[in-house]
Amino acid sequence: MSSKKYVARSRVWFGILLFVLLTTYYLLPTAISHAQEVDILWQGDVYTPPFYEGRALWTNQSEITILAVPHIPGPNGEINPAGLTYKWWRNSTVLGTANGVGKNSITFTGSIIDRPQIIKIEILNSDGALLASASREFSPVAPGLLVYENNPLYGIIFNKEVGSSYKMTGSEITLVAIPLFFSSLERGPEFLKYSWRTNAGKTETTNSVTYRSPENTSGSARISVRVSNEDRITQSSERNFLLNFNENQ
Repeated sequence: MSSKKYVARSRVWFGILLFVLLTTYYLLPTAISHAQEVDILWQGDVYTPPFYEGRALWTNQSEITILAVPHIPGPNGEINPAGLTYKWWRNSTVLGTANGVGKNSITFTGSIIDRPQIIKIEILNSDGALLASASREFSPVAPGLLVYENNPLYGIIFNKEVGSSYKMTGSEITLVAIPLFFSSLERGPEFLKYSWRTNAGKTETTNSVTYRSPENTSGSARISVRVSNEDRITQSSERNFLLNFNENQ
C-alpha cells in the first residue's frame, strides 16, 4: 500500500473516531439530564380536619389512591402522559383491569389485616416498549385521635393539643375530639362513634363534651375518649389524659 493511500485511510478513520468522541461528549450530558423516569404520588382516602397540613395516611380497611407521574422526554418537551400506556403491579400480580392508555392512577381498599403492599408501575409507548418504571412499598398505619379545647371566644384552639394533661382556665371547659385517618366523610357522631368517660363514671357519646369543675375544690379528673368506625372494625383510637381544675384560679 502506498504511503498516500495509508495516510488517506488514516485520516478517514481519525475523522470517524473524532466524530464519535465529540458526539458522545456533547450528547451524553443531555441524555443524562433528560432521563426517563416516573414519580409515584399517593394519599389515603380518609378524614383529615380542615387546614390539616400533613399527608392523609393510609390505614387498615381504608382506600388509597396512587398516581403515576411520568417524565418522558420527546422532541418538543415531555410527552403527554395521557398518551402513554400504564401497567400496574401489586405484589407481583398484574392488575389487568387497571392497565391501559392514560390509566395513570389506581385505587384499592386495604383488608382487615393488612401487610405491606408493593406497588410497581411500568410506562410503555404505543409499541409496548418499556420507557420507565418505579416501585414503592406501602404500609397501613393506625388511625389517630386528637383532643382540643373549643373556646367560646376563639373557637377550637388547634395550636394546643391536650397532651397527657390539660388545665382548665375557668369553671367549665368544652373539649372536642378530632379523628385522623378514618374512612369517613365527616367527624360528626352520625358518621363515627364516640365515647367519653371520666373516673366518676360519667359517659358522653358526642364528639364534643363540656365539663364543669366542682366549687371550692382543686384536683384532676381522668378523661378517656374513644372513637371508632362501626363499618370498619379495625378503625378505632383512644386517648387518656388528666383534666386539672381550680388550680390557682
